Amino acid sequence: MSRIKLTVIGECSGTPISRHATSCYLVEYDDFPILMDIGSGALSILGEVISFDRISHVIISHSHADHIADAGVAIYSRLISMQLGKSCDPLFFHAEEDHGYTYENVSSVVHIDENVKEEIGPFNVSYCRTKHPVATLAMKLEAGGKSIVYTADGTITDALCAFSKNSDLLISECSFYPGKGNDDQNHMNPEKVVKLATTAKPEKLLVSHLPVYGERKEILTFIEEHYDGPAMLAYPKKEIIL
Repeated sequence: MSRIKLTVIGECSGTPISRHATSCYLVEYDDFPILMDIGSGALSILGEVISFDRISHVIISHSHADHIADAGVAIYSRLISMQLGKSCDPLFFHAEEDHGYTYENVSSVVHIDENVKEEIGPFNVSYCRTKHPVATLAMKLEAGGKSIVYTADGTITDALCAFSKNSDLLISECSFYPGKGNDDQNHMNPEKVVKLATTAKPEKLLVSHLPVYGERKEILTFIEEHYDGPAMLAYPKKEIIL
């Protein structure tokens, strides 16, 4: 029986730290890989998990650099592989806008319509607008009767709570420590993650897009004290099987 596998590639917010990357997640089903975002340092860590030549689809949540910084080098990676005669397909960036993702015969953009469910290989992909300074989409990947919801960036909203409802895995951003952050910054802190998870009731909660300073365990400790379900912190190459 096929199962979905999620591998964290990058979990940092804003900027990578040594041996870490910013937002990037590898999802596989039936030997079909897909990436959600492709942040700074992602390709270096991804290469320890899977050959990038096997990946043809990258879904972009929004245009902030910590979510797309490695898109350009990903295109060059595919260009070099093609020049070397390796067996690989062109890259398809699923995005609302083309921020330099198009390179003749190497990469192109599949434009996302937030109101239309996409079929990407074995995955059905749907989207939800988030509250963030630039146009941003949360996404839900479904295959084999299981679902992963990735909040991307943005603060909690009723729409995001409804979109995340009863997912098998909820990947929630958490850009601040307890008691920090405010609504004007349009990111979540542990208090908002608890509210989202309590409302959505996912089978598993993965907390990511984490601060690059301080002691991250404080975030998990707070969530475990205030949320009844299972919760985990993201870290590079962490795997979750659904």
